[in-house]
Amino acid sequence: MAIYNDKKYINKNTILSYAKTNETFLKGEVKGVIIELPGLDGCSCLGGNLNLGDYDTEHAKDFAEYGIILAYMFPGPWSWGNKSAIRMTNAVVDAIADKYNLKEGFPLVVSGGSMGGLGTLNFIAGTTRKVTAAAVACPVMDALYSMGCHPEFPRTLLSAVGSYDMDYEDALETISPVHKIGEMPSIKYYISSDGDDELIPEVQIENYAKALKDKGCDVIYRPQPGLKHGQFTKEVWNEQHEFMIRAILG
Repeated sequence: MAIYNDKKYINKNTILSYAKTNETFLKGEVKGVIIELPGLDGCSCLGGNLNLGDYDTEHAKDFAEYGIILAYMFPGPWSWGNKSAIRMTNAVVDAIADKYNLKEGFPLVVSGGSMGGLGTLNFIAGTTRKVTAAAVACPVMDALYSMGCHPEFPRTLLSAVGSYDMDYEDALETISPVHKIGEMPSIKYYISSDGDDELIPEVQIENYAKALKDKGCDVIYRPQPGLKHGQFTKEVWNEQHEFMIRAILG
């Protein structure tokens, strides 16, 4: 694997140009890091957005109370977990680790919903860092299938893989979690789906969660009957939040 000098641009002094964090609200020493990958157009069902400044939701502030850094990545609103998104996320994780003198193997959770869920799973499959756990909500499973799910999707998906030196179909497969089961590490996963999801068939997510379980991974899967894409029941939202805290603190 080639090694580049990404620290020249993405480092402990420039983190906030590439991610928004809850650092302002941190209490005590840093216990671990949660990375959140964005949904399409920068939206997030978990609370993040692409605006510069503090990550100041109650969700983010609660993590800070436990000494957990939450960083919402800025890889681009149409990134779809592509190579660029993975590279930038790796660099931001490295920068946070450097800034807070975190030891190798520190607790690292990756999270996201929809496109961010896909990005989360792609990052875990592609990073050289050890990831502790993942929390994904209504994740896109198959990019080629999603080309026909919404009029907005084709231009965004092809934009994400347009620089890949291969046919579009092959390129879309490289960013599709459904084709990466064999690359997923044996970590803890929290996966939720929405029963009336108008964009991603719930059965795709259910089958993915089952495939991870069959592979021997520790998977909590929570279907949510009657909900639309990106929605949460209060119970699942709270359980996912607690899952991430426990993954960091042990």
